[in-house]
Amino acid sequence: MSNFHIHFPYIILTVLARSVLMISLISRIVGGSNTEEGEWPWQVSLHFVGTAYCGASVISKEWLVSAAHCFQGSKLADPRAWRAHLGMQMQGRAKFVSAVRRIVVHEFYNSRNYDYDIALLQLSTPWPDTMGHLIQPICLPPSSHRARRGDRCWITGWGQKQEAAVLQKAEVEIIDQTLCHSTYGIITARMFCAGLSSGKRDGCKGDSGGPLSCQRNGDGKWFLTGVVSWGYGCGRPNFPGVYTRVSNFAPWIHKYVPSVL
Repeated sequence: MSNFHIHFPYIILTVLARSVLMISLISRIVGGSNTEEGEWPWQVSLHFVGTAYCGASVISKEWLVSAAHCFQGSKLADPRAWRAHLGMQMQGRAKFVSAVRRIVVHEFYNSRNYDYDIALLQLSTPWPDTMGHLIQPICLPPSSHRARRGDRCWITGWGQKQEAAVLQKAEVEIIDQTLCHSTYGIITARMFCAGLSSGKRDGCKGDSGGPLSCQRNGDGKWFLTGVVSWGYGCGRPNFPGVYTRVSNFAPWIHKYVPSVL
């Protein structure tokens, strides 16, 4: 039985006909370190019926980007069951919490191979301007943007909920697309890999939907290059994490959130 898994807790799902996604025992970002308050102001923790379940990224005053697989099934697709925790360093100590008004899962999302693994969430209450020092949107990459092999970016998340867990960060490298495809075999144009060949740094269960943030040389702007999607184990050598390629979805996001592009 294969040990593929997606990065959120307590779920076992099939990928293609013969593979089963199994959850690893590692509880949060592998090889990460503690963050400072306000260091990643677009990071969101999504709570499902009171439990930290997935991550997301702030892209505007009332819209978040996450992964489609976080909302698979009738219960998970119900926005009333979710709360978005913003401006938070310590799990459970958010500066702002909002109910979710709407969940938009990409219409082409494929639950067998995690293609088009992206979703938008609309907050019931926009975050206030007074929180601007702790909550800020991350820029969306244009359609023309291409993550390049060797680019260094950051993954962030709390992973599976723990008592007073501090937001974790870990630096990873964009992996060559050909190598990514040869490693997994089911990589589409809307996916890419990032990690280290040694393993050691990776997202894990509970980090799904969270950001892969890349800083542009020159002006220092941060872009949401990827969304944590799936992988084989957590932090295993030669098995990097797989991310949704956000630049492919710029027109789709713009359709729902015209103000961000």
